[in-house]
Amino acid sequence: MKLPEQRPADLVIITTMAGYPMLPRRNMKQKERIDALVAFVNSLPSRWGIPWYGPPVGRVYFEFISDKKPVGNFYVGPDFFGRDTDRHFSQEASRGRIQELGRIVDVDLWGYLNGAVPGAPSAPPAMPAAAPAKPTAPPAKPAAAPSRPAAAQPARQP
Repeated sequence: MKLPEQRPADLVIITTMAGYPMLPRRNMKQKERIDALVAFVNSLPSRWGIPWYGPPVGRVYFEFISDKKPVGNFYVGPDFFGRDTDRHFSQEASRGRIQELGRIVDVDLWGYLNGAVPGAPSAPPAMPAAAPAKPTAPPAKPAAAPSRPAAAQPARQP
């Protein structure tokens, strides 16, 4: 489905889904970057659809503002792009396209969407495995089970 073109903007507000770390960049005011982002959104193929399972939930949202009024939005998830017009639309997104978007907004979006916290390494360095402890005493033997169930034991009388 073909969606209306994203209109030009003078500000882009960048937010993340609740519960996810904030990105180091929270808005864009540089005209060149905003124009590149608008061009990127408008260059996407007309493969927009409405998922049968409901609206997609993006992890990074871009709200386009012009003269202090919203003029569109765009969002990205781990493997899709989304836009909201009169309904919620999405389409598949490849790693290459997500990385291209990340270069435009100057954030490692691919790393962020796949678990890396902005500004931190994606995984902690590997720690050497500890040698197994040597036993110092033989393992204790389990207690012998009573020959008769506890209920069948004779009761003591005072």
